Amino acid sequence: MTETNGKQAASSTQSKPVKPTYLHREEWPFQEVMDDAYERELEIIQVFTVYVEPKQTNDILKLAQKKLPPLEGLDHCKRIRRQPKPGNDKEYILEVILCKKDRIDQEQLEKIFSDNNIIPIQFNIIPLSKHAPLNTKQYEAWKHLWPLNYREDTRLDPKFTKEDIMTVHEHIQHLFNTAEGSVKCRIVHPVTNKVLSEESDHRSRHPLHHAVINCINSIAALEFEANGKRGRLKRMSNEMTGNEDDSTEEATTSPAKPTAPTAYLCTGYDVYLTHEPCAMCAMALLHSRVARVFYSIPSKTGAFGTNYKIHSHHSLNHHFRVFKNVLYEDMQSYRLHPALIDQEL
Repeated sequence: MTETNGKQAASSTQSKPVKPTYLHREEWPFQEVMDDAYERELEIIQVFTVYVEPKQTNDILKLAQKKLPPLEGLDHCKRIRRQPKPGNDKEYILEVILCKKDRIDQEQLEKIFSDNNIIPIQFNIIPLSKHAPLNTKQYEAWKHLWPLNYREDTRLDPKFTKEDIMTVHEHIQHLFNTAEGSVKCRIVHPVTNKVLSEESDHRSRHPLHHAVINCINSIAALEFEANGKRGRLKRMSNEMTGNEDDSTEEATTSPAKPTAPTAYLCTGYDVYLTHEPCAMCAMALLHSRVARVFYSIPSKTGAFGTNYKIHSHHSLNHHFRVFKNVLYEDMQSYRLHPALIDQEL
């Protein structure tokens, strides 16, 4: 009994794994560059609705389904809401969405109801939110028009602990400390935090030798050497950190579980930059299948927020996270080398 009790006591004293504490988005010392859809303002669309008694609801919904134009693109709106009766705030009545206003005129609508022996209380034309809310801010701003279907999915948010933030800052700080007036890039394995490549801008030697391109070329050269100069090194599944499902809108939010082998050069890697990359470099990162990009200073020809958001373009088959203004307050006075000042960054 004593031995058994001792084992139980020892087992109970073993500490459980401590769950990491993730910072809320408002606490990050940088900003995510998101698809424009996450930042759009309210856009409205006009629809026909009708006031009905509760006992009429099923008949009217069946009529709308069979005789009226379909409600395409409005799944985010609840079909029915409860309203105070006109002229009587103490009693309620139901209001049902029928169809979009631009798909039918009111005379046709009234005739359809009349032909089916349904006499509604009142037809209305009201505005609804044209788009589904993608975050709580949009939901709170748009729901006053009509009840919306919305459920925040926090699983899709990027995850950062304080330690993660420190790691990001350390990489960006190092780039500025060693940049010597140049644009600089670093590619890192997010699980091991191993620096895989680090390069500066060499456009003075060749117009295409931007820091990002040099970094990607460096990784390609290293894999070529590691594979006995017989082409690319095929990484095994336990070396992959990216999201192979490139058809989804949501890319990797944090170092992910290993996936199947891939032919892409930088699958799952993190990229750190002193400056926002141009369109050429942005597409090179996309084709290399990186997972996340962190940069400090926006550029006038930047393609990750300033002019374009290539990383979230819907027609492309790979999407990834981009974060801007890392240590921006500390680095905005950074001065580029005179040879780069007149060039488009």
